[in-house]
Order: sequence, then C-alpha cells, then structure tokens
Amino acid sequence: MSRLLARFGWRPAPATLVATGVVILGFVLCNISWGYLWVVALGTFGPGLLRELGLLRDKDEFERRAAHRAGYHAYLVGGLVTFLLLAHFRANEHPIQEPSSLVTAIFIVFWFTWLLSSLLSYWGPRKTASRLLVVFGSVWLLFVILSNTGPEWRGPMGIIMHSLLAIPFFALAYAARRWPRIAGVLLLGISGFFFYFFGLFEIVGENPLEKGRPVVIVLFVGPLVASGLALLRVGSQEE
Repeated sequence: MSRLLARFGWRPAPATLVATGVVILGFVLCNISWGYLWVVALGTFGPGLLRELGLLRDKDEFERRAAHRAGYHAYLVGGLVTFLLLAHFRANEHPIQEPSSLVTAIFIVFWFTWLLSSLLSYWGPRKTASRLLVVFGSVWLLFVILSNTGPEWRGPMGIIMHSLLAIPFFALAYAARRWPRIAGVLLLGISGFFFYFFGLFEIVGENPLEKGRPVVIVLFVGPLVASGLALLRVGSQEE
C-alpha cells in the first residue's frame, strides 16, 4: 500500500495509514449509530496527540513544522468563521434550530483548512492544485456514471455529454503545473461562478446554516479558492 501511494508522491507513516483506516471504519459504523463518531475522532486526532506527548516520533522536522503551520491556519480561519457566525446569530437574536449543524459547519472549516494547508506545505501549490482538480474531475465522472445508470438512464450519449463537464477540471489540472498564475485566475473565476450559480451567496440571509450551505462552500468551493490563491503566489520557478 505504501509503495502504491509513493507513486503519487505521498509516503505516509504507518501510524497515518492506521489512523486513516480507523477514520473510514468510524464513518462506516456511523451508518449504524452516530454514537460511533468517537471512532472517527480517535483516528483523526489520536496520532497528533501521541506525537505532541512524545509517544510517537514518526515525523521529521519539516513535517512537524508543516503540521504546526497548518494548525495555526486552521485556528485563524476557523476562529474567524466562528466569531462571524456568533456575531450573526447574537445580533439578529435568531435561535439556532439545529445546534449540530452549527457545530458541524465550524468543525468542517477547522478540519478542511488544516488539510489544505498540510497538502500545500507538503506538495507545494502546483502539485496540490493539480491533484485536487484531478480528484474533482474524477468525482464528477463517477457522479455522472452513477446518475445515468439508474432509473433515469439516458443512454451512452447522456453519459458522454455530461462527462464533458469534467474536461475543464482535467485541463486546469494540467495548466496548474505549466501556467500556475493563469490557472489560479481561472480557478477564482470558476469559484465565483459556482458561488453564484448554486445560490451560495444567500448564506448572508437570516439563517446562514440553511440547506447546509457552509458545508457546500467549504467542501466544494473552498478547495478551488484555496488552490487559486496559492497558484497566484507561484513564480516562474518551483519553490
């Protein structure tokens, strides 16, 4: 498994692989009961706690600095979003209908900021943006295939036509390595289009948590915005 991942430029420590398996197991068990979410927490935060306690020493100095930097970024972005949400609800005296939605939104911001910062520190802007875009394109292709092979089967042409929408993601994945600044501008433009097209700007309304908009923004638009901003800072030479 480690050799396979190494081909993609990722050489995770054994503890990271075990933790990843625990996280996946936790999400599977959540289909039975959300009480098993503690298993996900164990896999997510367990290795980090052991490293800070000095019981697990599988990271070199570069990896430790990158992890601490990512944690600081998560603190800044997550803290800012938390205060904005608190200010909104307190100023409007709007009761929170589902507290779990608020907690989930804040946690997603913290976790995804840490993840993106870790990837940018480990792979650099070009590789991170390129690989994220390949993932986006692949997920879209999978979604198209699954949605067109169900009861609403539209035939081969339906799959082909919908699959064409994945081409921009793969094209930008290539452009991110060759022309990073141009790709960065295009990514920010696409992010703005998605933000308007899916009505995510309505998050400033009475209830910003409605319809899970914060989660959609973080998981769908967030990586595109972060990759675009990172690529704009790349010069003509690789860092």
